[in-house]
Amino acid sequence: MVFRPKVVSVLSCGFLLCLGMSSALQAADMKAAHSERNGGQADQKEMIVEMESFHIIQGDVVRVERTNYVVKRLDGSEVSLHADNNTMKTENITAGDRIEAKVNKQNTALSIFPAP
Repeated sequence: MVFRPKVVSVLSCGFLLCLGMSSALQAADMKAAHSERNGGQADQKEMIVEMESFHIIQGDVVRVERTNYVVKRLDGSEVSLHADNNTMKTENITAGDRIEAKVNKQNTALSIFPAP
C-alpha cells in the first residue's frame, strides 16, 4: 500500500512538468515565428529604436492642469508633461508627489509612476 502514494506523486509531478514544458515550447514557437516574420535582426533594431524614442524624467509634481503635469526636475528645471489615455499610471498623481516618467520626444508621458 505504500506504492500508491508514491505512484500518485510521481504521476502528478510528471503531469506538472509536461504542463510547464508546453508553455515554454509555445513561447519559443511564438518568438521564432515573430523573428522569422521580421527578418531575425529586425527585432534587435526595433528594440534599439524603442529605447531611443523615450527618456526618463524624475522630479516633484508642482501642479496638475487637466492632462498636463508640471514637474520640477532634480536639477531644478521645470518641464510640462502631457498625459493621454495611453499613459500608464498606477495611481492618481497629485502635486507634491515625486515621480518617474517615461516621456517621448513630444513630452507625452508614456508612463508615470511614483519614484522609488
